[in-house]
Amino acid sequence: MKVSLDTNIWIFGIVGVDAYCERILFNLDKFEVILPDQVRRELERNLSDYDMKQIYHFLLRFGVQVDFAPVPKEFIAAFERKGLRKGDAEIGAFCEWRQIEVIVSDNRDFLRGLAPEHFFDVLSPHQFCTAFQLL
Repeated sequence: MKVSLDTNIWIFGIVGVDAYCERILFNLDKFEVILPDQVRRELERNLSDYDMKQIYHFLLRFGVQVDFAPVPKEFIAAFERKGLRKGDAEIGAFCEWRQIEVIVSDNRDFLRGLAPEHFFDVLSPHQFCTAFQLL
């Protein structure tokens, strides 16, 4: 199953402020996890060098694929028309374009029901942990 984690899941898991996010990070090997370049850029802007080393440790340890390919502009434009800000639109567009099955996010814009008309499902960290028995 192809899974992507939104920026906040990585951050909350690495800094240890959310037990569900931590649980997800320690179970990455159970899924085909793909990290969009947009999320990687957001992580580098928001985390310290030490925390970024932790992120890269998880990427290497669990075989997470970083996808550097630029998302086609027409996919991004479609998500911007739905009211998502540029970064969020790019992440949603990436998931649709790469046919990611689940994106884990605490982002209100994703969680408010954006996904039903798209290829991917959006689950909160708690929903993801419950659905895949990570508790």
